[in-house]
Amino acid sequence: MVIQAFRDNIPKWLTGIILVLIIGPFALWGINSYFSASTDTSVAKVNGSEISPQDFQQAYQRRYEQMQQQLGASFKPGMIDEKQLRQEVLRQLVNSTLLDQQVAKQHYTIGNAELVAAVQQIPAFQVDGKFSTQAYQATLTANGLTAAAFEARERQDLAVTQLQNAVMLSAFATPQQLEISQQVQGEEREIGYITIAAAPYLKAATVSDQQIAAYYQAHAKQFVTPEKLTLAYVELDEAQLAKSVSATDEQLQALYQQQLATFSQGEAREAQHILIAVGGKDAKTDAAAEVRAADILKRLKAGADFATLARQYSDDAGSAANGGNLGWVTRGSTDKSFEDALFGIPKVGDLAGLVKLAGGYDIIKLDGTRAPSTKSFADVRGQLLAQYQQKKADDEYFALGDQLANLAYEHPDSLQAVSKQLNLPIQTVSDVTRDSGSGIAANPAVRQKAFSDEVLTQGNNSDPIKIGSNHVVVIRVQGHVPSTQESLASVRDRIVTTLRQQQATLQAQTIAAQVQAALDSGQSPAQVAARYQLEFTAGKFVGRSDTSVPAPVLSAAFAAPLPGNKAPQAGVAALAGGDQAVYVVTAMKAGGMSGLNKAQRIAELQQLTRANAQSEFFAYLETLRQHAKVKINSANIQE
Repeated sequence: MVIQAFRDNIPKWLTGIILVLIIGPFALWGINSYFSASTDTSVAKVNGSEISPQDFQQAYQRRYEQMQQQLGASFKPGMIDEKQLRQEVLRQLVNSTLLDQQVAKQHYTIGNAELVAAVQQIPAFQVDGKFSTQAYQATLTANGLTAAAFEARERQDLAVTQLQNAVMLSAFATPQQLEISQQVQGEEREIGYITIAAAPYLKAATVSDQQIAAYYQAHAKQFVTPEKLTLAYVELDEAQLAKSVSATDEQLQALYQQQLATFSQGEAREAQHILIAVGGKDAKTDAAAEVRAADILKRLKAGADFATLARQYSDDAGSAANGGNLGWVTRGSTDKSFEDALFGIPKVGDLAGLVKLAGGYDIIKLDGTRAPSTKSFADVRGQLLAQYQQKKADDEYFALGDQLANLAYEHPDSLQAVSKQLNLPIQTVSDVTRDSGSGIAANPAVRQKAFSDEVLTQGNNSDPIKIGSNHVVVIRVQGHVPSTQESLASVRDRIVTTLRQQQATLQAQTIAAQVQAALDSGQSPAQVAARYQLEFTAGKFVGRSDTSVPAPVLSAAFAAPLPGNKAPQAGVAALAGGDQAVYVVTAMKAGGMSGLNKAQRIAELQQLTRANAQSEFFAYLETLRQHAKVKINSANIQE
């Protein structure tokens, strides 16, 4: 209440003076001068390098949004285990910090040319498949990044990739490993099973009042209604702002003229080629390559098929398999000597003859020409409108964003001023708990802020909360339903159902143990099933991915020891709803290589190599962690 009174009654100019007086000593002497408690606010320290709560929260938010996008319309907040996700994100941040440290230790560097090449390949920075400076700048601005900051991070990421490749590219798989892998993957086991359903025992299960009361007392925490909030909020979303932006043809024409160069395309030529490479700088080697190229050219002029000879003789592996086809080539995109020769061919179908390049001798055929062209205003009007809307919305978003933050702070007890001055409607979302919510409350950052002391206890507006790219909300609590203990009467039916299910499951487990004991003694599965009046599924050979056998049975049967010379292997697997299955493994057949042709063997070896590479890298990371000083500050990780 004191803090609220301070905010309501102290003039802003006086607040500023007080803050300066408070902050000054803290800045000069540090918080330890005033408090004896630890001032370590990091969520983790890795060899002395701190991971801040802000870095953690941003990484967590990005990962959460990625999972939302991956799940699409099927996403529900309860599908994500947020505690497990926090642990995963923290582990990734620790690994990333370790790799950054290793890159610095081993002096990995990325040159400017390599950085530029990598940035230009990022799809978000391309227009019609080509790098666009305008798209680059617009994308960075939309994400609140400067070119310097982005390029520094990209340079670091490329260096980490170099380190990763240094570890992973050394991995390989042997034919022996492939053979063992195929034996295991292709293994089949003869599996039969007896099913013990829990439903028949469910009907006979009885529950006393004493059992119900005892269960209620022992599990009281399970019967508590969660604390719920109704939130009022205003939403500022750049995507929605863009939809409301209109533009005249005059405005779009001006933008078209500014970007005319990006809509123009120079002359292009479609080509095939056959490259005869020269290995080294030896004159004899060069002469031999020239003779070989000249012979191919002679055969082409005599009517030989260009694509056939390209596949047979060309040393350019990238195009040889495609008959030497290079697609469309524009000036400035490849070797100048090659381009001069290609653009000097008089008509389609002609050959350029032997062209001496730095790497060998080239034979070039012209397959098509395309005159210089410029896309008309009508062709790109939609693209220009989207750019215009994006730019205007971007400007408006950042202008409104500052006002939103100020108004929410200056009028902490209501959203009316924010709504009226910024023309943002006040919306509501109900039934928000600490663990779940719909709409904007599906976002964990919103729920975290909603249940904070500032918003819930003090009743203030929140700061703007980022819930997406250039998408924020300001929330306040409109309604609060405290957590309450449910009465025994209200949960009695649920407890009865639970206790009866437990009894039925226990009875099914008891029968399953008796059935397994009978099988272990050597009795026939069919006879045992008949004696207990149970369903028996006769044994058949199945593989590890077979879907005709219940997954728990399949998993347990393949994990069981192999059957001996005399006795089969029996065991119990729990099924859904309390049902039990007693499986029996009677025989095994190892997989083999006979079913793989040459191409499949190569593909399987490549897959094993990739798996080995991943294992090598994970082992490398684990070694770094074992030799690192990592301190996790769990108390600083907000849940």
